[in-house]
Amino acid sequence: MHSRLLPLTAVVLLCAAASAVAQPAPEPFWPGATYDSAIPTLRQVVGHDPGTEITTPEQVATYLRALQQAAPTRTRLVEYARTWEGRPLWLLVIGNPERLQRLDQVKGDLQKLADPRTVAAAERTRLVREAPVVVWLVHGVHGNEISSADAALLEAYHLLAVQKDADIDLVYRDALVLIDPMQNPDGRARFVFQNLQGRGLEPDPTPYNAEHDEPWPGGRSNHYLFDMNRDWFAQTQPESRGRIRIARDFWPHVTVDLHEQGGDNAYYFAPPADPLNPHLTKTQIDAYDLFGRANGRRFDERGWAYYIREVYDAFYPGYGDSWPTFNGSIGMTYEQASARGLSFARRDGTTLTYRDGVLHHFNSAITTVITAAKNRERLIREFLDYRLSAVAEGERGPVREYVLLPGQDPSRAARLARNLATQGIEVRRTLEATRVGTREVPAGAYLVSHVQPAGRLIRNLLETHIPQPEAFIKKQEERRARRQSDQIYDITAWSLPLLFDVEVVTSATALSPKSEAVPSTYDAPPAPKTFARGQVGYLLPWGAGTAALSAEAMRAGIRVHSIGGAFTLNGRAYPIGTALVRTMGNPPNVHETLTRLAAAHDVDVVPIDSTYVDTGTSLGSNDVRALKAPRVLLAWDAPTQSLSAGWTRYTLERRFGQPVTAVRVSSLGRAILSDFDVIVLPSGNYGGAIGDAVLTRIKEWVRGGGTLVTLAEATRWATGDNVGLLDTKPLLKNGNLDAPGDKLAAGMPSGGARPAPRGDAVAPPGDTAKPAARRDTETQSADTAKPAASPSPFDYDKSIQPDRERPDPQPGAILRVTIDTDHWLSSGHDAEGQTMIEGDRVFAPIKLNSGRNVGVYGTKDRLIASGLIWPENQDLLVQKAYAIHQPMGQGHVIAFAEDATYRAFSEGTMLLFMNAVLLGPGY
Repeated sequence: MHSRLLPLTAVVLLCAAASAVAQPAPEPFWPGATYDSAIPTLRQVVGHDPGTEITTPEQVATYLRALQQAAPTRTRLVEYARTWEGRPLWLLVIGNPERLQRLDQVKGDLQKLADPRTVAAAERTRLVREAPVVVWLVHGVHGNEISSADAALLEAYHLLAVQKDADIDLVYRDALVLIDPMQNPDGRARFVFQNLQGRGLEPDPTPYNAEHDEPWPGGRSNHYLFDMNRDWFAQTQPESRGRIRIARDFWPHVTVDLHEQGGDNAYYFAPPADPLNPHLTKTQIDAYDLFGRANGRRFDERGWAYYIREVYDAFYPGYGDSWPTFNGSIGMTYEQASARGLSFARRDGTTLTYRDGVLHHFNSAITTVITAAKNRERLIREFLDYRLSAVAEGERGPVREYVLLPGQDPSRAARLARNLATQGIEVRRTLEATRVGTREVPAGAYLVSHVQPAGRLIRNLLETHIPQPEAFIKKQEERRARRQSDQIYDITAWSLPLLFDVEVVTSATALSPKSEAVPSTYDAPPAPKTFARGQVGYLLPWGAGTAALSAEAMRAGIRVHSIGGAFTLNGRAYPIGTALVRTMGNPPNVHETLTRLAAAHDVDVVPIDSTYVDTGTSLGSNDVRALKAPRVLLAWDAPTQSLSAGWTRYTLERRFGQPVTAVRVSSLGRAILSDFDVIVLPSGNYGGAIGDAVLTRIKEWVRGGGTLVTLAEATRWATGDNVGLLDTKPLLKNGNLDAPGDKLAAGMPSGGARPAPRGDAVAPPGDTAKPAARRDTETQSADTAKPAASPSPFDYDKSIQPDRERPDPQPGAILRVTIDTDHWLSSGHDAEGQTMIEGDRVFAPIKLNSGRNVGVYGTKDRLIASGLIWPENQDLLVQKAYAIHQPMGQGHVIAFAEDATYRAFSEGTMLLFMNAVLLGPGY
């Protein structure tokens, strides 16, 4: 029997051979490459090879430091920002030693290319001849799009270690490479933790396995749950602000934003899909093709599938590829299918590995760098031409200056001006009154000249509407008629003046009043505010700045009152909601505290020595309400929509300085509601998550004096018959109330895309729709019977339409809202504002016996402020409820049809939301 046993060595050799057959050698990352052993590999530093493990944020930093130490003359490692959770954001600069030794001079040359207005022609020629082409590779803005960070480390290793490679030699000669390996380390850390926690004995490719199935909120977003690929021009997050500073420091000529997509897809790279933003230039569009063909050749050589001109557009200017584009860069998105772990079972029976993602991203990035180096002079010349032609467009165009008026709430205009200035846009604050045509413009307005290199970015951000091509819109209508999803990737409107509710007037000629430059950094100290001591107190007209000041003042122990009506005092008119801080009853240092806070929040404070009003509400009236620092409970975790929860928490905590207690919805039953003045429900379907017992407690809490605020889908939930918090209903597509009954058809195609409607567009004014066939109802005599009426022809299209269907969801657009300025919730607003609308929510106005419609959408001729609204939805939206106030016992419910904190750049509606939070408990 022993003679039949194989020797142990033979068994080992056979097993090894079997393993070799079962597991072929992985594809080389870069065939034929040889590397300098003096440059450490990822395995030597952190213990694993690229693509075999998901490198943690801490390991990424460790390896970057190791590379910098191994190649100090060819690298610079820069920490450019810190996340909310304190993690560093890194930029690795790679170039030849001579160039890096004089990096400040190189950056000075790049600045000249970016602003060539005062650069002599000979100097421009020298810059085109000598300046390096700057390629900015940014990775992992979404924390669960994991492969790009490991690809970034491999890119850095390859550029530093590869030997005898003529293409990389050319890169060192003609390029400067900026590698940002990880734009969102907080989200990546969250993903890695969840992935490791779900991983079993070995990686499991099953798509719904725990390691792939991320719990709320997932790793995509940052600490405040923002999608930072939408935050570039909004700059709400420290990560975004840091990247804007890098962009303004190096002015890259080529920018690549490396992402991941669904695991069953092929690789995507530029050219982008329609629609293209109209402010793209022909040379930029041609450059998309230059890089696309180069990547196509590389992928064809290696036998990898890819696609172009589909899904990912170049329309919204707040993406990681588009914001650099409107500064002159060739901005591109690359998308790799995601394993969302170490392996992923595809529908076609193949297995996608994490290493595959690293491999593909690495090859597209290096190919892009090489292509840029080979086309250095063309790319730099076209960048220079872009910046010069933007200036020329401003000189030729109908608008020479954009003027931001201070309006009723100067703090919002100031905030918008600072936002623009920190993006590299020149903004001046007027120090004296001036005229624009027949319009008198007061001091404190902001001038934005169109005649500057950032002119196309300015137009994108300040113009009311950026049009999509008519052919593209027609195609979407045709798709919707066939019940196919539309091809609109993101929102169709983003006008910052509309969203900030700041009036803009334009001038066809240059304006030259006395003015001062608005600081172009966020760390610039605020301008001091000085005002006399008020014998009786201080008045602060309400607005976003006063709201933030009041929140901070109340936490500092200062008593603030809200005046519930308009009045005039000493000849000056004050609107509803004006804050009153009395000297009596406040700390002795109230003046000093208000002086500091007024500067921090850019608020004008009016000292008063008498409260004897000329007209209107008396300052000792019962309509003057004492405010209190509200104790706010924010619903957190599933089923809230994570974006809504994050925007709302950021708005409260960071934008307005209002602390919150975030309570998981599953723990609401344990919460002591009496500890709170306000409960905020972000968008989400709370049916099944908030049971009868908790709902009963919430109703009792509201009746006892609580303020409940609902946003978007939470408002829909609140209208349910089994909920009973709001006495209104959503509307169906046919305009009827969404009451219980037949099965509701959402009309949503698979994959979460927006549904497509049927039928013709709304008839234009004066036309009438074809009437439905009528039954003959005349009385017929028995002895003179008339022939029976012919039956109506069968209408097949009508017969297959659902009886009950929600409106077709809207891609993001901006609607006008008529505001009830006699209601305290309107404080800081005039009679018309704007809101972002996205989705299929339309609510009937509440009846007068139940509450007030503080905000309703505009009349049809005033409805659309910007963007695309499907024709059949326009009539449905006209004068429907946006903001509802419904009293309940001693408390109230304040409901918003949309996310009032949308992306935290909706300053106008964010103030309405904060009014609910700050003023609600007082009223």
